[in-house]
Amino acid sequence: MIGDTTPLVALYTDFGTDDPWVGELKAALWAIQPAFHILDMTHTIPPRDIAAGAFAIYRSYRALPPWTINLCVVDPGVGGPRRPILVVDDDRYFIGPDNGLFSYVYQFGAVNRVVHITAEHYFRRPVSQTFHARDVFAPIAGWLGKGIDPAKFGDVIEDFVRVQVPVDRAVGETLVKGEVCAVDRFGNLLTNIRRATLEETSARTGKTKFKILVAGHELPFVAEGGYAQEAPLFALVGSSGLVEVAGASRSAAEALGVGRGKDVGLMAE
Repeated sequence: MIGDTTPLVALYTDFGTDDPWVGELKAALWAIQPAFHILDMTHTIPPRDIAAGAFAIYRSYRALPPWTINLCVVDPGVGGPRRPILVVDDDRYFIGPDNGLFSYVYQFGAVNRVVHITAEHYFRRPVSQTFHARDVFAPIAGWLGKGIDPAKFGDVIEDFVRVQVPVDRAVGETLVKGEVCAVDRFGNLLTNIRRATLEETSARTGKTKFKILVAGHELPFVAEGGYAQEAPLFALVGSSGLVEVAGASRSAAEALGVGRGKDVGLMAE
């Protein structure tokens, strides 16, 4: 629990680094909890792209220590009717707008409650209509980091915004279907096909060899060796526990002409 260790805040935003917003966000956190360790997970989520932000959170939050406070802001509706929320997982917290940003956490995490943040006396004053990250979300993270019970921030809600996220699925005996959910800076195609799904398919079929079907190509799936492969294009399970399509010192996205949303198949051989 928070209080047992120095609190850690992990930041996910679409703020970029050209403007002072990230600095102001950190200042608001430290103003309330000077002991915070602050981890910049990413500030380069495409502007206003809630789906990209949701996937960025999903592929990385489990690498963080228990009881990390994940402060996540991709908020094109700031100042409007969307609600500020605190999502309480079995051993993590998520703070941000109620706009679907935490949909992967709802789908695959261990969420036990979602709190609509209404306790305005915890907010920074005055509250800007365009910067709730600094004036609402950061103060809540700060007070949470000082040990305030989540129940103090508002009431539990059941009607939080939950958008449909792409889930890998078995099709027949040997085929798993998924899609490309992101392209990283190296041009690797990050899919939603989970290691667990690959293992389930292997156990069900008795097969341990796979191939990837994408953009009319059949590519080998490699179990070891990382990115040091002889094949020009290949697939493997990446560090997030998700299957990705990569190239040997090249961009798989450029080589295949493929981007986010493209269907991908994983077939046991």
